[in-house]
Amino acid sequence: MTKKQKLTLVTGFVVIVAIIACLVVFFNNKKAAEVTEGTSTKEFQVEIISERDDFYQIEPISSDLDYLGEYLRSMPDCQWSESEYGLYITGFYGYEEDIDQEYWWCVYINDTSATFGADEIPLQDGDKYTFTLMQGW
Repeated sequence: MTKKQKLTLVTGFVVIVAIIACLVVFFNNKKAAEVTEGTSTKEFQVEIISERDDFYQIEPISSDLDYLGEYLRSMPDCQWSESEYGLYITGFYGYEEDIDQEYWWCVYINDTSATFGADEIPLQDGDKYTFTLMQGW
């Protein structure tokens, strides 16, 4: 092998290694950006309404959790249980549902009734999550 062929071979190898290194850095940065996006802090409101108990509270929340169910599980004043469908809310601040009297907690997102459970509701910056104690099926 001549000196020129060796130089061409080494140069080609260095170029290939440099391209691979650039791709690795690019994909690692992209993955890091995706992870950062998934854990960004969200600012939202949680509103609790129980006309039966003459209770109303709304408070601003800041959280890096992704789903409402995760947040409720971490909320010390939320009473809940696990069901076959996910998180089941039984009360807030000691104000509990009453199945015998048909009282249950309804979830609203920005004043619209939720169509799926808290475990499937993504937390969104600026949203309001309202929990209203309702009576009647």
